[in-house]
Amino acid sequence: MQIVKRAIFVVLMILLAANAALLAQEKPQGEDKAARLFQSAKDAVFSKNWRRASDLWRGFCEQFPQSQWEAEPYYWLAFSLNQAAREAGDFAKQTAMREQAMAKIEMLLERFKGSTWATDARMLRIELAEGLVKAGKAKYKKFITAGAQAENGSGFDVKLAALDALLQMDEEKALPILKKIIREHKDKNIRAKALFVLSQHDDPSVAPLLGEIARKDADPYVREQAIFWLGQCGEGLGVLIELYSESLEKKLKEKILFGFSQNDDRRSFDKLLQIAKSDPDPELREKALFWIGQSDDPQAPAALMEMFKANSDFELKKKIIFSLGQLDSDKGAAFLKEIAIGKYEDRLREEAVFWIGQRGGDESADMLMSFYKGDANVSFKEKTLFSLSQNDSAAALKHLLAIARSEKNPELRKKAIFWLGQSDSAEAANYLQQLIEKE
Repeated sequence: MQIVKRAIFVVLMILLAANAALLAQEKPQGEDKAARLFQSAKDAVFSKNWRRASDLWRGFCEQFPQSQWEAEPYYWLAFSLNQAAREAGDFAKQTAMREQAMAKIEMLLERFKGSTWATDARMLRIELAEGLVKAGKAKYKKFITAGAQAENGSGFDVKLAALDALLQMDEEKALPILKKIIREHKDKNIRAKALFVLSQHDDPSVAPLLGEIARKDADPYVREQAIFWLGQCGEGLGVLIELYSESLEKKLKEKILFGFSQNDDRRSFDKLLQIAKSDPDPELREKALFWIGQSDDPQAPAALMEMFKANSDFELKKKIIFSLGQLDSDKGAAFLKEIAIGKYEDRLREEAVFWIGQRGGDESADMLMSFYKGDANVSFKEKTLFSLSQNDSAAALKHLLAIARSEKNPELRKKAIFWLGQSDSAEAANYLQQLIEKE
């Protein structure tokens, strides 16, 4: 009986295997072909070969109009056509390709209304419509207007995209809608996105509204975004200066400091300097110092050095040295040298030496070597050796080798040899090998 059961089992296995083979053979070859074509078209998108992508997606949609991917191929066809249009040199071709893309988007939205690709398709439709309207195809403006006036919903990004496009065409219609969203919408993320759209528009009412939101919005994130965009807005500096003088929480004031740093107006630098000198909050003073160190203002080095000499607070002096070290300025380097060789606390001198080492270059290396030779303080010499090791220049290597060869203090010589060992220089390696063989 067991033999019969085993035989039946074997027969069943053979039949199942045969059936699987038949199913594999009967599996529509079209599915394999569709999958290969789908992947080839996706690869063309990833490689940004928009002409090839357009051709492949067009072929796919014609051969497999009812594929398992439903709306996705139509979206990528429209997307690729739009991208290819940007690269087309002929204006008429650009317009024709965008109209083809628009037709595919309309087909997608008609056939696959509930698709997860529908929102992306509506966003692309806004972009296509904007390009076509600029090309003189006024009939497509309806998509922009309708999108801007749509009710709030899950596709709110489409509404904002439409408003952004409408601002370029009819600001009298778009601005009131956008301002209403910024002031009244319950979702903080949507208010923040609307602020971004508004900030890209050059209108006299933008900066005052951003200031209003920075003062009054219920959500700190939205208020921070308003301050950020004020910093990017040409007319926003005056509003930022007003805001800083008001009783805002520290985090918002830090955002305002960043906003000052983004503005090339001389008033921004003057305000940062004023805050660095006299703000009652030491952390805000330090933040202002940091941004002065990132400044291109020619008065920054002298202003920082004046503050260094006028202050007695050790931590603040360290911050000033750091800011001097960040300046891409010969004057900044000269002031660091003045501190390094001056009659200041050793820790401050060592800070100056460190930031000179971070500047790199032969000139800084030569400066460090002059400190090393001119100062008897062993701790100071050790810091100078470290800074030389951080300076990736031929002069720094030359000086380290010279110290390793001739330094009388055994501890300092060992330090120099150690830092040479961290170098990837062939000359340093040869010297170290000679030392080993000599021993």
